[in-house]
This record gives sequence, C-alpha cells and structure tokens, in this order.
Amino acid sequence: MKKNSAFKRISFILAIVLCLGIIGTGVAYQRTQQAASAESGTVGYDSIYSSTNPVPEIAANVRPSVVLVTTYVESWNRQTRQVESQAYGYGSGTYIQTDEDGTGGYILTNNHVIDAGDDTNTSYEIEWLDGTVMDATLVGADDGTDIAVLKFEQSAPSDATPVPMGDSDQLQIGELAIVIGNPGSGDEVLFGTVTAGIISGLEREGVSASGSFTRSVSVIQVDAAINTGNSGGALLNSKGELIGIPTLKMMYNYSSIFEGLGFCVPINTVKDVINQLIETGKVVRPRMGVTVADFENGPDEPMRNYPPAGVQVISVEEGTPAEAAGLQANDIITEVDGERIYTTSELMARIDELSAGDTMEIKAYRYYDENGNKLDDYQELNLTVELQIIDE
Repeated sequence: MKKNSAFKRISFILAIVLCLGIIGTGVAYQRTQQAASAESGTVGYDSIYSSTNPVPEIAANVRPSVVLVTTYVESWNRQTRQVESQAYGYGSGTYIQTDEDGTGGYILTNNHVIDAGDDTNTSYEIEWLDGTVMDATLVGADDGTDIAVLKFEQSAPSDATPVPMGDSDQLQIGELAIVIGNPGSGDEVLFGTVTAGIISGLEREGVSASGSFTRSVSVIQVDAAINTGNSGGALLNSKGELIGIPTLKMMYNYSSIFEGLGFCVPINTVKDVINQLIETGKVVRPRMGVTVADFENGPDEPMRNYPPAGVQVISVEEGTPAEAAGLQANDIITEVDGERIYTTSELMARIDELSAGDTMEIKAYRYYDENGNKLDDYQELNLTVELQIIDE
C-alpha cells in the first residue's frame, strides 16, 4: 500500500511537470511568434487576443464609412399602370474620396452589385451606418475587374471619413485581415458587420463566380467570413488601410464543400481603374487588336502536323499593333516575353501589366494561312508587338 501511494504521488508530480512543460512551450511559442511578427512588421491573428488588439479602433473608425448599396430597377406595372421601382440587388460600398468642392464624395463597390444587366432604368441608393440615406449616381464601372464607383452629392455623416488605401503588394500570408460590410438584404441587413481572420493566400488565379471578372484577376484569399451583401465592402490590414474589396466566396464545387474561403480584389490591382473611372467614367486599356481563344488540343511542343497548345488568333483588326507586327488569323501564340503561355487569361494578364507604348516579344506558330488553308510546313514566328490605346 505504501509503495502504491508513493507511486501515485510520483505520477501526480510528473503530470504537473508535464502540464507545466506544455504550457511553458505554448507561451514560449507564442512569444516567439509575436517577436517574429514584430520583426517582419506584420500583425497576425493572435493580436486580437492581446491588449494591443487593433480591431476595435479600426472598427470604430471604418464602420461609419462602409455603406449599404441598393440597386433599383424601374419597371412598368400593367395592372396599376404605373412605373414602379423595385430593389434589384444589395451590397456594400466603401467611402474612398471626397469631392473636390468638399461636399459629396465617391463610393467604391463591385460591378456585380450595381449591374442590372441590360436594364438601363436603374437608380442607386446608399445608406450609412447612422441610418442616413442618400441617392447616388454611377460614375463608371469595369467588368474586367468587377469594380464600380458611385458618387453622392450630399455631405457624408460627420463620423464617416474616406478610408485610406494601403499597399496590397506588401501583404504576407498569415497577417491580420479585417472585413467590414453589410451582409444580408432587404429588411435583414446586418449593418457594419466586422469579421477578422488572416490572409490565407495571395495571387490566387482562376477564381471567379458567375463571370465576376472578364479579365485575368489574381485575388487575395482570406478566412474572415464573407457573406452575401459583403461584396464591395472593405478588406483592411492592421493599420486600418483598405487593401482589397471583398468580392466572392467559394462554398462548393462538383466534388467538395468549402468553409472559410473568401476572395478579395487587391486594391493595387484597381487603383488605376478607380482613378480612370473618377476622371473619365471609363477604363481604357492598351490592346493588341486581336480576338483569341484557347487552343488546348495540341502537344506542348510543335509537331509537323500538330500545332502546339496555346492561344489561337481568331481574327486581327485592321490598323492595329497585331496587324503591324504580322500576326494573322489561325496563328498559335505560345510565348510572351520568353514565358510559355497556354490560355487567353495568361495572355491578358501579361497585357494588363503593360502600358501603351510597351512592347511584347511574341513567339507564334503558323500552320494555316488566314483563310484556313494548311501550309506545306509550319512556320515559327518571332514578332514584336507594341501595345496601343485602340478604344478611345
């Protein structure tokens, strides 16, 4: 009995030591992580549990600047014989800039929030956190990046100030991500909802929903909750700077169900788009002057009777850089500036990185002439295309 009691006491002491060791290891790990974050200049998710949690102050500053955006469509009611205005879509928007005269300002949102399809009889309304409702007009939209800018003419509420833009190119995976928006619709909107998480991924490509983007857009992945109605709101860093626009979430595909997969357009991707929309109401990009399509049914390298996989030129516009460079219909583009490409998205992504006057070195293969007649032997083409503004 004495030996058994002694054994129990020893076991109890060992258990305490083991627990203390685990706790001590956890504390040491947390301190190590905090030190690493301090050295890198980033703030991680664990900061919300500390005395220096930045989220409450950021929420207090930014929530008043995130609005509910409602799109209305006018229609003719045959029964009442009156024009009726019905709510078509809901989303969020972020106050980003005051007007030059100091009254009114600009709201950044998603194109899919304000897009009512082919219906031109649309109007827009914004509602602030304090309940103030204002009419807004559409300044311009870009379906390529799913961005739109609205303008309001009245003075914003006193506690609402433009949200400063950050540098999304400096983001690191694992740093704090804060989302503010207005999830819900109709009478069930949860105004000023704040969620927090981390940056889960950067430069995610090929992520879209119902054709959200008509161009190649690499997005930021976050695990902070994004729900219907959050679109067009604010993705913020630990400084309270706007680093992205919440745009979509992935819930499932044909084989999987997902949780915590939200995606945002990086603010650096659309800074120039925003400026163009505010200044001119439209976005003008340099182009080659071609219509293209993916050519997937081919080998990686050219073969005598089998064109390689790449981007097929469907047509070439007259008087454009592509025509001047010598591209023809049915050519297969396989390289841009020495990099192998396989899809139109890859080609467009490269073009979007350049400005008017910049040149691209293109490698293409010609197996057929522009009328579709097969050549006796294929030709390798190395062409220089100077991008130009074609659509003024």
